[in-house]
Amino acid sequence: MQKTLAGRNRHGNTGFGWARRLRGVALGGSLLAPAALLAATGGGEPEMPALAERMMLLVIQLGVILFAARIGGNLFERLRLPGVLGELCIGILIGPSLLGGIPIPWAEGFGQGLFHVSPLLGAGNTPVSPELYGICTLASVVLLFMVGLETDLKLLVRYALAGGLVGLGGVISSFAVGALLGMWLLPSIMGGRHFSFLDPACIFLGVMSTATSVSITARILSEKRKLDSPEGVTILAGAVIDDVLGIVVLAIGMGVIGASGGGGAIDWGHIGWIAFKSLGIWLGATAVGILFAREIGRALKGAGGKAQIAILSLGLALIVAGLFEEAQLAMIIGAYVLGLSLSRTDISQVIREH
Repeated sequence: MQKTLAGRNRHGNTGFGWARRLRGVALGGSLLAPAALLAATGGGEPEMPALAERMMLLVIQLGVILFAARIGGNLFERLRLPGVLGELCIGILIGPSLLGGIPIPWAEGFGQGLFHVSPLLGAGNTPVSPELYGICTLASVVLLFMVGLETDLKLLVRYALAGGLVGLGGVISSFAVGALLGMWLLPSIMGGRHFSFLDPACIFLGVMSTATSVSITARILSEKRKLDSPEGVTILAGAVIDDVLGIVVLAIGMGVIGASGGGGAIDWGHIGWIAFKSLGIWLGATAVGILFAREIGRALKGAGGKAQIAILSLGLALIVAGLFEEAQLAMIIGAYVLGLSLSRTDISQVIREH
């Protein structure tokens, strides 16, 4: 048994070397952190600086989220409902709008509640701290990368047209429902003023209604093991296309609102350019990824053992996700595109297992 483990470690298949390096980094950080804090306070009585307080809050928040998510997921699974719905409900319950916003005056660092916007970083309109938001974003990227790896590419291509129609229908119907609700509800809120379908307020509500969560769709399909079914790939393709078209709808909505406010004409050329760029980058990146998937797989296999392949694949997914965000597309779409590209390579199973 010891020889087997030694052999596996020598060939890089278990990642023990990485574990030792991480333990070394953690130990070094734990030894250097007190010295750094002492230096920051001028050698006097150490006080908790802003950074340390934010990190303390972050780790406690993560611990609470893990326990709460598991409780909510288990409860809904016992009711034979998707566990992700339970996690969503428990997240709303402990979030900043409900229990998470209740001040805890006797606990240092929680005077504004367990979940609140950090005033130290000027988080803007994010409902949670930037650190927690960043971890949630990272989790979404990893989830969509893994979903892409599990997607049957041939099946997706076969049902791409149906998925496209589903996505297009979802965007149009969601926008229409949001705008119509605005026409119906806003007059009672705004003192009887009449709102037309193309009123900026109604358009804004319609644009907001088109926003969907690919992550939730993918998670439910993965839990039900429907990612490789005709229904699953159709729904997932529709969700991805819905996300891309949402950017186009946002551009159209902002153009109409800008023209209405400034009294000018709608810049259809600019809107067309945004639509062309969004669809072009998405389709182009998907085509390039599929064409060069084997070359990418060979390059990753040259890194060494299985653990190294998985680590570098995740790193590549993060880079691609960041590039998609730079191109004003969603990061999760970039991660899904890379996962889909690698789904038919021989390293796909290796990445999923590690």
